[in-house]
Amino acid sequence: MTSETPQVPTEIETFVAAAREYVRRAIGIELDGTDTSLAFIDHYVDKTVGVGPLDDQVLKLVAGAIGAYFGQVAIGRFGGHWVVEGDDPARWRVELEPVELRFFPVGMAAEALRQDEVPGYDSSFVTRQSLMALLGEALATAPPVDEHYYYSLTGRLETLEHAVEILVEFERRRSEAAPKPN
Repeated sequence: MTSETPQVPTEIETFVAAAREYVRRAIGIELDGTDTSLAFIDHYVDKTVGVGPLDDQVLKLVAGAIGAYFGQVAIGRFGGHWVVEGDDPARWRVELEPVELRFFPVGMAAEALRQDEVPGYDSSFVTRQSLMALLGEALATAPPVDEHYYYSLTGRLETLEHAVEILVEFERRRSEAAPKPN
């Protein structure tokens, strides 16, 4: 069985191209769309943060670009698609396929660039209401990480991966516990 690659919205393609160009100009690396390329994004973010705080308009552009790239990497890793509603990249979300999990990559990128929460950007990820508390409890058992890693996109991808694994296990247990038809 072959699965069809979802169409990438034009807005996302434009921002991904910008992220590739930002990183190429800043650190001389060509991004390849893999999980490991997020280390180069994190390096670019570190260099950008080291220059000083970005004003809100620059933050919007840079966060949109690296958030779009991050979202594409997550889709490549887990499967899923973009939901682009409106013109504000901060509101665009990724919905993953293996489990019901959605998140806002541009919000995560904005937090990486500010190393803090950023008003107007949502960096959360959510699943079905019935699983949110269980997911929160399971994630709370993970060992603590330092603040730099917490805000890094590599760290965010690993957290998403852990959340996906937890939700897959919850679904497996639920299906095993379900009554079997006679």
